Amino acid sequence: MSDSKLRILGVGAHPDDLEFGCGGVLLAEAGRGSEISLCICSRGEAGSNGAPNEREAEARSVAQILGAKIDFLEMGGDAHLEICAVNNIAIARQIRIARPDVLLSPVASPDQHPDHIVVSHLCRNAVRLARYGGLAELRDLSPHRIGSHLEYAITPSAESGQEQRMIRVDISEYFARWVELMECHQTQLRTRRYIELQTARARLLGLESGVEYAQALYAPDAFLIKNFSELPPSVHLF
Repeated sequence: MSDSKLRILGVGAHPDDLEFGCGGVLLAEAGRGSEISLCICSRGEAGSNGAPNEREAEARSVAQILGAKIDFLEMGGDAHLEICAVNNIAIARQIRIARPDVLLSPVASPDQHPDHIVVSHLCRNAVRLARYGGLAELRDLSPHRIGSHLEYAITPSAESGQEQRMIRVDISEYFARWVELMECHQTQLRTRRYIELQTARARLLGLESGVEYAQALYAPDAFLIKNFSELPPSVHLF
């Protein structure tokens, strides 16, 4: 991909997943003029803290900061998400609407909230369905093929076993604003210190990479290049 502005679609199972998992990356892309769309598959209905209307309002505050469009899908609610044709097609529809160059979705590691795993698989399925011109439910929208599909880990446990496909993104310039994004989710900060957990992860990744702060994305598929000029810079660990 070039340095041109991109269209980015971020998909999360719950209202805070994208902010905690890749909020700094979204801010960096918004800062350089990329068009951001957010798609949330529940309103956190099963959570211990925050009513669904509160959770939705918090996510909409984040979208306003990012200058992003946000949609909430009706998929049965928190802890009831399922891998099925209807849900595959619902996310494929969002892909055709947003027409992203880059899709961001959760990793499918087993040791995490089951909704994250479901949404990971839904997004992988939807990427294919969004290309299929003959799909009756989507004939009102033109098929779309994304450029890149990258995944994010919401919790440290979800990162386990993902190291070989990690891409580190320098978010140092946007660190303070990323904290502001996460602070929008006050309902989720009542009982756990999520912000400290996420910033500690970002600090370690940054120190290992020679920058102040970094977030990790993961490539679910191999990248194809034409020549060495398209190779991204590598990180040298000392």
